Amino acid sequence: MHAAARDGFGACANPVAMNSKAVVLGLARTPFGRLSGALASLEATTLGAAALVAAIERSGIDPADVEHVIFGHVLQAGAGQNPARQVGFKSGLAKTVTAETVNKVCASGLLAAVNAARLINDGSNAVVAAGGMESMSNAPYLLKDARGGYRFGDGRLIDAMIHDGLWDYYFPMTMAAQGAKVANELGVSREEQDRFAYESHRRAVQAQENGNLAAEIVPLRIATKAKGKIVVDKLPEPARARVPVAAGSSNGAADAVWDHKPSKEFSLNYGQWAPFVIGDVPSTTLDRDEPVRADASLEAMAKLKPLDNGGTITAGNAPGVNDGAAALIVADESYAQANRREIMARILAHATVAWDSPYLALTPAMAAQKLLAKTGLSKDQIDVWEINEAFSAVALTSARRLGIDPEKVNLLGGAVAMGHPIGASGARLIATVINQLRKRGGGYGIAAICSGGGQGDAVLIKAG
Repeated sequence: MHAAARDGFGACANPVAMNSKAVVLGLARTPFGRLSGALASLEATTLGAAALVAAIERSGIDPADVEHVIFGHVLQAGAGQNPARQVGFKSGLAKTVTAETVNKVCASGLLAAVNAARLINDGSNAVVAAGGMESMSNAPYLLKDARGGYRFGDGRLIDAMIHDGLWDYYFPMTMAAQGAKVANELGVSREEQDRFAYESHRRAVQAQENGNLAAEIVPLRIATKAKGKIVVDKLPEPARARVPVAAGSSNGAADAVWDHKPSKEFSLNYGQWAPFVIGDVPSTTLDRDEPVRADASLEAMAKLKPLDNGGTITAGNAPGVNDGAAALIVADESYAQANRREIMARILAHATVAWDSPYLALTPAMAAQKLLAKTGLSKDQIDVWEINEAFSAVALTSARRLGIDPEKVNLLGGAVAMGHPIGASGARLIATVINQLRKRGGGYGIAAICSGGGQGDAVLIKAG
């Protein structure tokens, strides 16, 4: 079979024959916070750990069975070495669990889950923890050229959040400025964008009130005096280390390569190092997405000034800059069956595209169309559509290009309302697709997202 007729995991174009072994056993996300809001005291890796601990608990697996961690994270300046490895340690996983951090801008969390599925399908791992995280509140300012010294004149502080996350390297301007120009070019009016944004808030408020996000969100108790800590009822039990089977051992004993114990100085005390605390610790609780506005109105949105002169994108029809994390437990189907774990969903296929970097609004539809072509499905066979609201104009444009009624997209609200912590949003989209598929009792769902640099990704999910 020609390579173009195969999906991202090696399955045939006939949807009946899609043979991905990657299944989702658990998922969780933090509530998303406003810039400098309720989650601002927590590092991105702490948010990632909070989501991962909850996802492991909900999956019911033995934490020692997690073999690898993949997390998306965009604003890594100042976060420390390999943030995904930090998430593993903060979650209580063993030192033998490998980890890698993914940066594909807004698609990072989605790609982390896709890469986890790839590892499952090629037989590299049986259980992988995947997700995404971002603390845009904690993005540092950068001082370029300081290492060489300033011999004369002023230096300039650079906002890492904008420079590394929201700024087009090729056509130097913010993605919001580009988005407004592209929206004008494509004929997406200010009124249409505002109506879509209002609907995003209305749906998100309704989802909160009806408890439709409870399967996703894990409430956080943020310590008010023990800065940077989350208050929990009990600390995660540190997982036992699993050493690979020794090669070339004649009597089954551990190979000398693995015969080592760390010194007392280099033995990690998880109870002291963990980002979690127990006991009667003062805290505040966040149990829902902080940016969602119950008082949103079209009248108020219409009064907001555009972010750029002559543009149509405003603070009302674009997402904010946010904090949050999402995590999924991805496993081999045979592992789930052997351990009698409930299969929530299956990750079937993935497609990715690249285009002119300013035209982000086109790429989710391009990726989704490519995905449908690869899997042999039609758009009418997709029961749940989640298209990231990088701006209202992005979701509107993508839906229209696919021939989908925008009213059928993002039924629980989207990033304009919930927030868009850029490294986490892709994983959140997958979790929201799974949540909706389970509520409806089955079917197919697609999560699609654009990312800085003009790329798009889409993933096909099937209910368990």
